[in-house]
Amino acid sequence: MSETCDLPPCLPYSDRVPVLLAVDPGTDKVGFAVVRYDLKVVEQGVLYVSEFHRVLRRIIPDAKPEVLVLGSGTAAHLVIEILKDLGFGGEPGGAGGCGGASPPIRMADEFRTSEEARRRYFAENPPTGIWRFVPLGLQIPPRPVDDYAAVIIGERYVRKNGLYVAR
Repeated sequence: MSETCDLPPCLPYSDRVPVLLAVDPGTDKVGFAVVRYDLKVVEQGVLYVSEFHRVLRRIIPDAKPEVLVLGSGTAAHLVIEILKDLGFGGEPGGAGGCGGASPPIRMADEFRTSEEARRRYFAENPPTGIWRFVPLGLQIPPRPVDDYAAVIIGERYVRKNGLYVAR
């Protein structure tokens, strides 16, 4: 599976509202989202853990996230190892392995993000045809929703830390 972004980048990186990179780590897939501090999503996607390094190498120099927010689930240690291999130290302004300053790494609680991601997926992509009559609780999204979980992790971080910027 390569990067899947159902939503086109809706906002340019050049609009200097601060952004963060949120990551929902899994054992085989990683969801990621670039979330602005006004809670607009710039980019989101799902990819294999083995491909995560190439997305980091593209997003860090382009988006210049102020922080990398990593979900604290059971597979977080795998992503932390990838970050260490790329030269991320987690220190603000430290040298990063992605062609620029390394954003600090912050851990975030993942409690119920998968359930909320499923709900948000179906809210943005309502079932059609006969599936409209099947209760959502009995349906499974047709694709992984780890990117939606990453969006939720990012939004929670912004709200919890009082970083919201009204635009």
